[in-house]
Amino acid sequence: MACPPAAADFESLLVSWNDGPTKTKIVNFVDNVINTVDPSDRIAVFDNDGTLWTEKPDYIQVSFIEYYRGINPSVNLETPDCSTEPQITPEQYKQEARQFLDTQNHPYLGFQYIQLTFKPMVELVNYLQSNDFKVYISSGGGTDFIRSFAEDAYGIPPENIIGTTTKAEYCDPENDGTFVLLKTKILVEPINDGKRKPVGIDRYIGKKPIMAVGNSSGDLQMLDYTDDHIGPALMMLLHHDDTRECPYAELAQIDCPYDDPVFDVANDRR
Repeated sequence: MACPPAAADFESLLVSWNDGPTKTKIVNFVDNVINTVDPSDRIAVFDNDGTLWTEKPDYIQVSFIEYYRGINPSVNLETPDCSTEPQITPEQYKQEARQFLDTQNHPYLGFQYIQLTFKPMVELVNYLQSNDFKVYISSGGGTDFIRSFAEDAYGIPPENIIGTTTKAEYCDPENDGTFVLLKTKILVEPINDGKRKPVGIDRYIGKKPIMAVGNSSGDLQMLDYTDDHIGPALMMLLHHDDTRECPYAELAQIDCPYDDPVFDVANDRR
């Protein structure tokens, strides 16, 4: 008689988590999933800003754009296209973003931006991946910006990033027969936030997730979409209320209908 599959060891992977009901519910959920859900359907989606890394006092992408404008005032990262000079390719954008993240420090916390990940959430991502989950990011932030660091910071590959993006154009800006892919100023609708997050998930994944993790009212529709009342599903909100982070609004201000766990930074994090 074949033994049921065993979950990856949570004790060695969730090392920043205190024992408690939140951790227990996650581990029990994963134990159930590996015995009942095919790996092809083990899909988890995470918000990025405020969930996987800090978003205070400003979104880090906003800080990057302001920084880049200061050193390259002739380049508009938000509206370059084949009719403006100079142009920027997606790869150039990602290189510039990564250089910023690797070299510039957060104004309050004093660490390089690339270091400002939430360790318990990164551990959760890796724990899910060790149990054959495909983990995606669904964020209102820019797709190329997140792609510049997500694989190194979280272990989430660039093809698993769902964000807000602009169209790209394959064109010959110098009219010399040399074609390059350039970012344009045309938004790919919709902006990936709130009720548009399920639209992006369906567009780019084509399956409903069975787990969703967020931290704000802009994530509630993603959690609602995950909760189809058919198979196993886990929806979780992250609550920042400790003194180690920048100030956050109280989670009580968010009208969340779920009984699933809330990761309370002050209590659930070691």
